[in-house]
Amino acid sequence: MTKLTANNHLIKFLKIIDPSEIEISNESIFYRDEYKEIIEYLKLLLTYSEELKIFSFIKPKGTLLINIFSGTDLIDYLKLISSNYYISLVQLKESEIRKNPLDFLNNFNVILNNFDKLISEKLQSDELQSEEKQVKLKQLQKKKKLLIINQKQEYREIFEGKNLLTELLTHYQENENLNNLLNNNFVLIWINYDYNEILDYEGELFNIFDYFIRIPRLNKLDRQEILRKFMEKNPEVVFELNTVVEKTNDWEVNEIKQLIKIAILKHYLNSELTTKSNEITDSIIQVIQNGEYIPACKKEALRQKKSSKFRKKITREELIGEKPIYSEERRVEIGSNLNIKEIIDEIKEKNYSKFMLDQLYENAASENYNELVIIIDKLDKNEPLEDNDRKILAEYPFILNDNPSRAQINLEKAKKRIDLIKKSFGK
Repeated sequence: MTKLTANNHLIKFLKIIDPSEIEISNESIFYRDEYKEIIEYLKLLLTYSEELKIFSFIKPKGTLLINIFSGTDLIDYLKLISSNYYISLVQLKESEIRKNPLDFLNNFNVILNNFDKLISEKLQSDELQSEEKQVKLKQLQKKKKLLIINQKQEYREIFEGKNLLTELLTHYQENENLNNLLNNNFVLIWINYDYNEILDYEGELFNIFDYFIRIPRLNKLDRQEILRKFMEKNPEVVFELNTVVEKTNDWEVNEIKQLIKIAILKHYLNSELTTKSNEITDSIIQVIQNGEYIPACKKEALRQKKSSKFRKKITREELIGEKPIYSEERRVEIGSNLNIKEIIDEIKEKNYSKFMLDQLYENAASENYNELVIIIDKLDKNEPLEDNDRKILAEYPFILNDNPSRAQINLEKAKKRIDLIKKSFGK
């Protein structure tokens, strides 16, 4: 095991959360299918038994990698697990990392290799009564701890180009180093927000991690459910659900909740309106349009645009999503193939559920089937599009998510479903 030369110096980077101090209710979490995989994985490790058949095939190391978008309630869910199963939870102390980013990065593997020792020394340094110290130390020594590494996107900047995941994978490719990591009696949950980074290290990931879970963005139905539950819980607050759903495309759970809170406060502060109505739809729209709350998806879009030397200065309207993709200003910019590709790539990044995609194709087939057949054929043959073609395609950008052959098949299937429905109703 790596020898520590300055224990107190490294202790400051860790934050221990006692399960009894966590106050998160089950109802506050938006449960996704992938969350079930997380809890089942943790159950497997925490209730380890040689009698389970799975252990004759694989012996889990206790390392889980999760890719997710910013703004989720994943950290809260992990805290809830910690509370329900009474597992001590350890996180990185963000404030200390920001004060000394390179110092932390240089000692990162030392911290992981000496995790148990550091935790014990941190508790000893806390101002606890002697009896309480002894109880906590014994509990921590016997039980596994839940260690969360939340690899925030801002780390790219504060680590001056160095990558935390790279440090982990490079150091622990060697068996000796990996054994030091695994002997520290914790379950490591690594949270990543950049899927491209995962692809870069795909061949090396499973040397370190047992399992990889990718959690997609909320779809339209998810956002409807989140907002509907809020309205059911708070019947005195009223808003147009479908309007808010459309305005929050690509937003995440905590971002939607925060938006509603800000809109309620904005509505309340306008005393004239408050005495007449508790309808907050206008307040929600104002918060979004004024950029008074900006979700992570918009911030990330801004970062990408700033990083491109081919892009001009970004306006507030572009940041909050009010300027249409094919505005006059944007058309001037798409004179080169590079910018056209950039726009198409932006469209392709949109994630749709199968159900949602079927609905979109059905709508397209019912309104502009013949025109879209011709446009898709032109795309397949790399033929130039007329102005009218572009206008129609702008109404159905999801078609660009598929290659032309697949888009044609999806459109045909949608047309058949529409015809069948019409026939059923005698039309």
